[in-house]
Amino acid sequence: MARRALLTSGARPGADGAGSVPEQLLDAGFHGLARLRHARAFHPRGLWLAGELTPVPGSLLPVAEGSRPVTARLSKGAGVPGGGPDVLGLGLHVGPGGGLGGPWDLALSSSGIGTATRCLPLPATGWGRARYGSLLPYRVGRRLVWLLAVPHGEPLAPASLGLLEQRVRDRPWRLALLAGPGSGRWRPVAALVLHTVLPVSEAGRVSFDPVLNRPPEWTPAPGWLTRARESAYRGSRRGRRAPERG
Repeated sequence: MARRALLTSGARPGADGAGSVPEQLLDAGFHGLARLRHARAFHPRGLWLAGELTPVPGSLLPVAEGSRPVTARLSKGAGVPGGGPDVLGLGLHVGPGGGLGGPWDLALSSSGIGTATRCLPLPATGWGRARYGSLLPYRVGRRLVWLLAVPHGEPLAPASLGLLEQRVRDRPWRLALLAGPGSGRWRPVAALVLHTVLPVSEAGRVSFDPVLNRPPEWTPAPGWLTRARESAYRGSRRGRRAPERG
């Protein structure tokens, strides 16, 4: 019960070094991998982009109507070089304001869209071919809600960060943000436009943490997996010793 209260309040579980043995092992494992790479344990290199998120009228997102600036990071999970297939990541940082009391981070990965496959990270061959899902749901009131970002336009393949950078420099990349229950239809909740390539120095050292940086009424579920996920994020953060290189 105490740990659940920590998650709800926004405090960092295990910040004092406590935690279950599996959580400590995850922390240590991700710490070691990040230290070895001098980067994130997974999704080690990425492309930083600026853009806007615009909720659709009547959206269930806890964001006021109108466009909100976002910082995005597109990355490859295992760091496969060039255009090789990989689990593709889309991190979104929505700053406070516009209905949000604090920042909201979304960590989305290429996944399936079906009832069974939406929880599975799946390799994709191109940025425009992937479907970027939250993998785990949020508990919103009495409902479980998954989020999914779907690109518009051309397939945009292969999965090369250089190709994606050139594409965004040429013209904006547009995606639709959808929400769905455990089973049933996905419904659009916002439009996402990414239009500006950012240097790492300008993006800062944004460290996406969807467990801590979220609206209080949107609780990641289930609790045990959320705690494991936060242990992994914490270990990866501690292990990064070198300056951010993407």
